[in-house]
Amino acid sequence: MIESINIDHISQAVPDLQRQAEFLQRVLGLRMTEGGYNDAGFRSRTLAIPGSSRMGWELMEPDGPDSYLHRFLDGPRGPGLHHMAMRVESRTAAEAAIRELGSEPWGKPNDVSTYLHPASGGHGFLFQFFEGGGWYEEEPFEDDGEHTLGIIAVNHLAHAFHDRDELGEWYERTLGFETFWRSAERAEDAKGEFQTRLLESPTKQMRVEVIAPTREDSFIQRFLDSRGPGAHHLTVEVGDWDRAVAALAHHSVRMFGERDGEADGVPWREAFIHPKAAGGVLLQFFWQAEPGHWV
Repeated sequence: MIESINIDHISQAVPDLQRQAEFLQRVLGLRMTEGGYNDAGFRSRTLAIPGSSRMGWELMEPDGPDSYLHRFLDGPRGPGLHHMAMRVESRTAAEAAIRELGSEPWGKPNDVSTYLHPASGGHGFLFQFFEGGGWYEEEPFEDDGEHTLGIIAVNHLAHAFHDRDELGEWYERTLGFETFWRSAERAEDAKGEFQTRLLESPTKQMRVEVIAPTREDSFIQRFLDSRGPGAHHLTVEVGDWDRAVAALAHHSVRMFGERDGEADGVPWREAFIHPKAAGGVLLQFFWQAEPGHWV
């Protein structure tokens, strides 16, 4: 198992960094930090996410026509969520753990990072492991902006795959996540078109939701057929539902898929922001009247 110190950041690849940064700040309430660099192949900037998650949101854009990032942007998964970065005590230990789990680490020999490639171990998603000081070191803050979503936490990343238990067990073996909830056991008993398995990260910063289709006409199956396994959506929690809805209306950002219900007698509401508005990321947001009930 790869033992991580923390989830440092999630990364989004976009063709226009400035445009996406403006959306994240004006609509979602993120704040620009000093983090960012120009590397061989791309430019990046890091924004701070409001709330308790202590994670950054990195934006990457190609630094020219020959950038390798174009392969992602022009492929079936781009633009959108590119990778998750986790800080570890030892890159060497992480590489040894990856090999013990039957995969081959990927990366430059003298780099501070090693990777699980989407096509050779990452099940359609890129995982980065780096040693040394944290790249994201901002203190938690409350979103007190005007006409912003009011995020209080990153709740989960949804990872689409053909078998929820195969991938769920992989997260447990590889990254030390712990399963705390599963939807109906049999496909025919599942409500809707998919099954889920929810796992908590060892650092308690965020969760992963493994989603798998229950039938051939499921929208998750269509996603897998067109894009392959990988990141499906990102979910954040907001502190005030009416504020979030009003913020989207103010910026003329359409939401869809609104639902409401109760969990353990506690009311909740949820909706989505389309990837076309969010730079290629399907963004889900939800509110719950009391913490710890919505799943």
